[in-house]
Amino acid sequence: MDLGQKLKFLRNKQKSKQQEIVEGICSVSYYSKIENGNVVPNEEILQLLARRFGISVQELVQTDEAMSDEVVQEAEEIYNLIKENRKAAEEAYQLFLEKYKNSLDPGMKLLISLIQLRFTLRFSTQTEAEEKFQEVEALQEYGNLKIMPLFNRVCGLYHYVSGNYDVALELYLGLANSLNYPYKADIHYELSLVYNRKGNIYKSIQHLETALNKYLQEMNYNQCTVCYFLLGINYYQMKNFDEAIDYYYRIEKVVKDDTNLLRKVYHNMGLAFEDKKDIEKAIVYYQRSLSVSKDEQYNINTIEALADLYLNIKDKEKAAQYISKGETIADKSDLKEHVIKFQVLRLQLEEEDIKEYLETVAIPFFEKRNDTEILIRYNVLLSNYYSQNKQYKQAYFKIKNALDMKGGI
Repeated sequence: MDLGQKLKFLRNKQKSKQQEIVEGICSVSYYSKIENGNVVPNEEILQLLARRFGISVQELVQTDEAMSDEVVQEAEEIYNLIKENRKAAEEAYQLFLEKYKNSLDPGMKLLISLIQLRFTLRFSTQTEAEEKFQEVEALQEYGNLKIMPLFNRVCGLYHYVSGNYDVALELYLGLANSLNYPYKADIHYELSLVYNRKGNIYKSIQHLETALNKYLQEMNYNQCTVCYFLLGINYYQMKNFDEAIDYYYRIEKVVKDDTNLLRKVYHNMGLAFEDKKDIEKAIVYYQRSLSVSKDEQYNINTIEALADLYLNIKDKEKAAQYISKGETIADKSDLKEHVIKFQVLRLQLEEEDIKEYLETVAIPFFEKRNDTEILIRYNVLLSNYYSQNKQYKQAYFKIKNALDMKGGI
C-alpha cells in the first residue's frame, strides 16, 4: 500500500474533501498529485498531514507488512471454516480482527470486509449482504494481487446468491485459470453450481468431475459426497429421475451427522418422486427433510414444495397450511424471493386473478435474478391463464417464452 492510497483511504474514512485536508498545508493540486502517486512530499508536509489525520509520521509512511501471504491464507481459512463450523470460524475471525484491527492499511480493511461479507452471506439476510457488498465495492480499489483471489471468490459467491450468474462466472473463471491458486477444487465445484443455474448441465458436470478428481486426490471425502449430491441434481434436471434418486440413496447411506446435507438430499428425493408421480413417497421425503432441520429459513423451499404439491392434488386445506407457514417465515426473515413465491401460491389457492401480479411483480423480479427455472414456471402459469380466458394468441406467446428458455423442444 503506497502513501497516496493510504492518504486517500484516511481522507475517505473521515469523509473529507481534499481542500479540507490541505488547508494551511499545501495546494489542492499538489496534494492531488501526492494521492495519485505522482510526487513525494517533503518531511514538513508529511508531518502536517500526519497531524491532520491524528497519526504519527511513522504510521503514515510505514510500509504495512500485514498483507503477507500468511495473512491472506488466514483469511482464506476463515472463509472455508464458515461453511464447516460456525463457532470455529467466529473464534478464528475474532483472533484475526484482534491482530489487525489497528492496521492503517486500507487493503486490510478490504480483507476484513470480505470475511464479514462471507459471514453475512452464510448467516444473515439478503438485505444485510447487499449492504456489506457495497462496503466491499467501495474498498475494491485498495486491493492487490494477494487479496484479489479472495475478492473474486467472495464476490463470486455474492453474485451467485444474488442470481447474477454471468458476473459470478467471470469471477470464478478467473480463479480457475490461475496457475497458483490453492483452492482449485472448490472453484471448479462453485463453477459447476453456476453452470447448473445457467442451465448448462454439460459444463456443470465437466467442472464437477474436475472438482471430484481433485477432492479424491486430497482425500477430502466429505466434499466428494457433496459432488455426488450435485450429480444427483444434474441427473434430475436431465429428467433421469432414477439415476438422481440412486445418487441420493448413496449419500443417505454414508451421511449420518450432516443434517444440512441430509435435509437437501431428502428435499431433492421428494422432488424426484413427485416428478415420477409417486406422490406418497414424495410427501414422505419432503416430511423427512423438514424433520431433519428445525431451522425454518432453511426449510422454506420444502414448505413451498409441499404447498405446491397439495395445490396440484387439490388438497386445499393442507396447501393453505403450508402457504401460511411459508408466508410467515418469508416475511419474518425478509426473504423477498419467497414472499413473491408464496403470494403466487396464495393467488392460485384462492383462485384470484394471477395475471397482474405475475406480469408486474413476480416475473420482473426473477428476470433481474436470471432465474430461468421459476421464469419458465410462471410463463406456463400465464399461458394457462390466457388459455382459460380464451386469449389464445397471448397463451401461445407465453408458452413460446417458456420453450425458448428451455432451449426449444
